[in-house]
Parts: sequence; C-alpha cells; structure tokens
Amino acid sequence: MKYFEDAFKFVTKNYLIVIPVFIATLVPALLVMGSTPTAADLQVILSDFQQYPDYFLNNPDALFEALRAAGIGNSASSGAISTILSFMAIPMTAGLLKLGLNKGSVSINDFALALGSNIGKYLRYFLATILFFVVFIVALIVYFMIMLSILAAMGESGILVFFLGLILWIIVSVAVAFFLSFWFGGMVLDDLGVWAALKKSFSIAKRCFWTLLGIALLIAVVEGILGGVVGFFTFIPLLPTILNSAVTAVASVVHMAFLFMLYRSFQPSDKVEMDDVNVIY
Repeated sequence: MKYFEDAFKFVTKNYLIVIPVFIATLVPALLVMGSTPTAADLQVILSDFQQYPDYFLNNPDALFEALRAAGIGNSASSGAISTILSFMAIPMTAGLLKLGLNKGSVSINDFALALGSNIGKYLRYFLATILFFVVFIVALIVYFMIMLSILAAMGESGILVFFLGLILWIIVSVAVAFFLSFWFGGMVLDDLGVWAALKKSFSIAKRCFWTLLGIALLIAVVEGILGGVVGFFTFIPLLPTILNSAVTAVASVVHMAFLFMLYRSFQPSDKVEMDDVNVIY
C-alpha cells in the first residue's frame, strides 16, 4: 500500500501528468456521446434492412445513413481516434513519470521531450504485444482442441474436466497479464530492449504478484464507486462524460506511477524495500 499512497501523492502533486491520458479518454467519449441508439431505434433499423435489403444495397447513401443512425460510424471513428491518441498519451505519460520521479516535478515544457524519448519504445512494445497476443491465441486454440478431444473421449464425465480446464486457463490468463505489468516500464525506466524488459517484468512480478493483484482490485473498486457517484450528475450536460474521463485518467496514471515506483524498488540499491513488496500494507 505504501507505493500506492506515494503514487497517488505524486500524481496529485504533479497533476499535469494526467493531461495526456485525460485528453485521450475524453475526446473519443465526446465523439460517441449522444450517438448511442436505443433498443427501439435498432429494432426499427433492423426491420428496415429485413424489409428492403435491395434498396439499401443499391443506395449507398441510404446504407451509410442507416449505419450512422445505428452509431456504427461514430463508434468506428471514435475507436480510431482513441487508438491514435493513446499512441501519444501512453508514451508521453510514461516519459513524464520518469522525468518526475527523477527530478521531483514536471512542467509543460517536458511534454515534447517525454513523447519524443518514448514513442519509439512504445511502438516496439506495441508490436511485441501483438506478437505475444498471437502466440497466446494459438496456444489457446491448441489448448481448447486438447480439452475438446478429452471431452469427446470421456463423454459426459469429461464435462467437469472441460470446465476445470477452462477455469485454469482463465486463471493463467489473468496471471500472465500481471506478469506483463512491468514490461513497458522496464523499457522506459531502464532503457531495456523489448525482450530484456519482458524477462525482467516476469522476474519482478512473480515476487510481488499479490501486491499487483490487490492494488488492481483496489483501483477497480474505487473507480467503480466514483463512476457510480458521477452517475448522479446525468442531468447536467457534458459533466458526467468529463468526470468519468477524469476518473479513468487519474486511475490509469496513478496505477502506472505505482508500477513505476514498485519497479524502481527492485533495483539492487534498494534491497531493504525488496523484502516488503510482497505484502499489501
């Protein structure tokens, strides 16, 4: 808990660090705001497609208008913009955290330096995560083929084995996600290569796994509670969207700051703290 408290104090003191993630969260949310159709709207659109399929196929303008009414166009553009903004916000935030932890504070002048120093690292990290995800999906497919073979061989008695195997896979997936917690942090803080940072992330995470799990759950609970409170302000235009974006941004940045501080505690010069990070204070 010590590092989480320190991370929260650090982010509130250097609140400028939150700006990139806040913008990357708010802009896409504003784009889709008010464009989400009701169930009745979707039912009418679906009915029109079923009754007049040739009309929509032969009239692209009508088809695009129907898609727009269904919110598909805005959602797609929002997703694209969110991806682009995240490509700027995440490396910039990581760089600002590194600068802030090294010199105690950050300023607007640090934004460009933080982005320029880490955008290349983030691109390599992003491509590596895609590769990792592909390997993970292949392993998942093989695993399920094996489980289905067991199910087919055992019949009804294999159902329990199948579901136990499914639960085991979910647990392993969650564990792997936490083992990757320090991957990008290692690239930013220690200038490690992609695979060296991945190896170090696994090495550190296995020594503080329960701390990572506990803080992640704590942040999720607090974020959920604050999101519920924000729901009481729906009568004020724009305010809930802005507040929800702010809550998400602060939670994300505090979590990243916590991970960076915890990572730094495992440097050789900090052996005293290394003995304590397995406990949630």
